[in-house]
Amino acid sequence: MRSVDALVIRPAEPSDLAALADLAKRTWSNAFGEGVSPEDEAAELQERRSESYFAAVLHEKTILVAESDRVLVGYVQFGDVAIPEIEARNGDRELHRLYVERASQGQGIGRRLLEAALEHPRLSEARRIFLQVWDENESAVRLYESFGFRRIGTTTFTVGAETMEDAVMVFDKTHA
Repeated sequence: MRSVDALVIRPAEPSDLAALADLAKRTWSNAFGEGVSPEDEAAELQERRSESYFAAVLHEKTILVAESDRVLVGYVQFGDVAIPEIEARNGDRELHRLYVERASQGQGIGRRLLEAALEHPRLSEARRIFLQVWDENESAVRLYESFGFRRIGTTTFTVGAETMEDAVMVFDKTHA
C-alpha cells in the first residue's frame, strides 16, 4: 500500500506517456472491461488509452498525474466540454476522466486529484464544470457529490458496438 503523504500531483509530461497509457488501460479495463467484448475493449484501449492518444491530448487538454515512489497511481484529465447533450457556455469546462489504480483506491488519491484539478486555473476559473460518471460507480458519485456536483441528466456513448449510458453531473458556481 502506498502512502498518500508521499503522493505528488503534477502535470503530465511527454516522458509520462508510456506509463500514463499503461495506467489508463489498466484502470479502464478493471472498471469496464467485463462489460464489453474483448474486441471492443481492445479498440477502446487503442483509440482512447494509447500513448498516441495521450501525446495528442497533452496539447489540448490538461492532465495531472498522481505519483507515489515514482510510479503513476492515478490521473485526472480536463478541458473543454465535449458532452453532446450539454449546451456549453463561455467559461464552462469538463472533467473528462479521473482514474486511480485499483490497489491504490480508498486512500484519498481520487480526492487529492479532484482537489488539484479544481484548483487548477483551467477549472478554478470555470463557471460550470461538467462530468459524466457511471451510475454504478457509487464511490465516484459520492466523491463528486461531496464536492458539490449534482446530477442533471444522462448521456450516451459507444464502446465498439455497445451503446452505454452515464450520468451527467455539474458543479455550477453561478448557483453555488
